Amino acid sequence: MSTPKRIYVLDTNVLLHDPQSIFKFDEHIVALPVEVLSELDHKKSAPGAVGANARQINRELRNLFDRHGDATGRPDTLAAALPKGGQVKIVINQQLINRHLDGDAHLRGQLHATLVNLDQPDHRILAATLYLSATHATPVVLVTKDACMALKAKALGLDVEDYRNDRVESDATAADTTVTLSAAAHENFAATGQLTLDRLAKNTLYTNEYVLLRTRDGWQEPARYTGGKTFQALPLYREFHSTEPNTRKGIQLPRGIRVVPKNHEQWILMDALLDPGIRLVTCFGRAGTGKTFISIAAALAQVLSEHTQYKKLYISRPVVQIGKDLGALPGTKEEKLSPYIQPYFDNPEVLFAPSPHDTRIPGPPLPSPRKKNTPKTRIFGHATNDSGGLGLHGSYTTARRPYQWLLDSGLIEIEAMTFIRGRSIGNAFMIVDEAQNMTPHEAKTVITRMAEGSKLILIGDLDQVDTPYLDNKSNGLIHAHERLKGHAITAHVHLRQGVRSPLSELAAQCL
Repeated sequence: MSTPKRIYVLDTNVLLHDPQSIFKFDEHIVALPVEVLSELDHKKSAPGAVGANARQINRELRNLFDRHGDATGRPDTLAAALPKGGQVKIVINQQLINRHLDGDAHLRGQLHATLVNLDQPDHRILAATLYLSATHATPVVLVTKDACMALKAKALGLDVEDYRNDRVESDATAADTTVTLSAAAHENFAATGQLTLDRLAKNTLYTNEYVLLRTRDGWQEPARYTGGKTFQALPLYREFHSTEPNTRKGIQLPRGIRVVPKNHEQWILMDALLDPGIRLVTCFGRAGTGKTFISIAAALAQVLSEHTQYKKLYISRPVVQIGKDLGALPGTKEEKLSPYIQPYFDNPEVLFAPSPHDTRIPGPPLPSPRKKNTPKTRIFGHATNDSGGLGLHGSYTTARRPYQWLLDSGLIEIEAMTFIRGRSIGNAFMIVDEAQNMTPHEAKTVITRMAEGSKLILIGDLDQVDTPYLDNKSNGLIHAHERLKGHAITAHVHLRQGVRSPLSELAAQCL
């Protein structure tokens, strides 16, 4: 039995969130009040993804009506056919709604009781939805991602839904998968570092999924499922726990410290980051789990190696402000991004900070620590001459950070997400932090920028989504994981154990 057609009235924020949304309602009718078109027109010059999406949906609508547009026989709408059998209608409603309300005392009273000011675009969109409900026998549903708009619509007795086409159901936040081994299987895995389990049920694990192998007597070790019911040991983890000479104990950064993971989760993340066959890593983890620190350490260990294909480390993040807007920032691209990127240089400060307890690979001497009362240098400091101006060969009038040589040599580059469209990033390692604040379209844009020889890691916390109209099931990070998992060149890691401090872990769990 076929489902009866419905009329879905789309709010502006749905179209700005997903310009392809009009094509995702199958055989149903998509209604766009003319006020929505006005709001799209105002947004078409906005910077970033909002303006780009507004321009895209405007083009899509123009093409639809140029090719398939036709009057419906009603004086209030213009319709165009959609590929799946539905229609998109432009509701020209303001004059006709007022005329209709003049003859409907109940509807007029309902509007005036709830929507005092019809000059507001949101209220006129609600009025258009009420008008369609009163003049059509077909069920009418308002689709919006705005919570306040949804509450107003419910107060008017309208049916309201969130836009759910971009929401994904994922088991990525579930507990880690464990596989219990028999004594014979344990002995085989311990000896060879590889194990095939014929009794493993099909389709229970995906390629490159990390699991914890264990026995009933308490032994456990992380491993990676490589497909074909086969598990592979983590080489670096095995070497760290080996008593053989000349084995790697974590990763040693040139001119920096030795980094050793603190738990199984961090060993798993480091394995995914160091494996040359894995080109995309998605990582979930709340604050203090070490996701950024391990990512930067593993990336720099490879960029600084003489035997690597990675020539540079790019660091980026979505520019989403929390709290009051600081306004336009002066300076170069690096200086504008400095407030957003500064937290990621706290990690190189630790990785390359002088310490008598660190084991270092011999190299050029590190700068002396900053003296008392010496003014702090900017994060993107440059050599200055005696007059304070910039000079390629001038002396530094402020103390240099221990990682400044990485910036001066171009081994680390800050990439603005705004300008990444059109780039082709080859032979580089790229870290995108706070990836939960990307839309699915932005995640796709970033991933498709990766050229031959490059590797990308998307890291973030699904519980800290700061972008309007996104949540933990509709953001770019969860989309990238869910759509790309199971491929031989992708892997996923979920960090749960806090390592920053007992206070940080308490706050992450209780606040």
